[in-house]
Amino acid sequence: MIMPKRRSGSELLREGCRSYHKALFAVMQFRREVQKAIRDAIDARIDDIATAMKLGKAEIVEGLTPYADPANFGQSWDGSEAEVGLRYPGRDWEAKWGIYFYFWIGEGEEGGVLAYAWFDKPGDAISKLASLGVDGLGTDEGEVWIWEPVGEGADGLTGAIGRALDSWIELWRKAGGIQQFLPSHKARKNQAGK
Repeated sequence: MIMPKRRSGSELLREGCRSYHKALFAVMQFRREVQKAIRDAIDARIDDIATAMKLGKAEIVEGLTPYADPANFGQSWDGSEAEVGLRYPGRDWEAKWGIYFYFWIGEGEEGGVLAYAWFDKPGDAISKLASLGVDGLGTDEGEVWIWEPVGEGADGLTGAIGRALDSWIELWRKAGGIQQFLPSHKARKNQAGK
């Protein structure tokens, strides 16, 4: 039995055969550089971030881990959007809350930097944070974030990171820290009230 010949001469395959390794390296290098830019900005502002959020400085620094979505190249992904940055705590599957600092880009949209927090059981956290009137704040069920677009200007990504961190610090200063919204704090408060 003779098998029919498959056409494998698509432009993507031809170009991929010549440049796949270079494209893969470029993506990996881009991730590293974005994560380093975010880490450098956080390190420069860690005292302000830790004080505003009422979290331990060393805990944040040691707990921040690289983050990307898609996380790996074998993951099912439609190519419509991507994220790369840092997250805390590093083990999401065990956490009841988390913080992310990342670059996001979507198909046909301007990329931006987000400082983002999520809560498994937010209670009144989202409405309280939304009421503080911080510019650039977005909310959804169990989520709050600051969005700063990455423009074409001279400060590009680093400027957007700086502006996002400024607003993030302002949010948590006004809120009185994140501890009041965390499960362990709520449990201690409920036990003390009994």
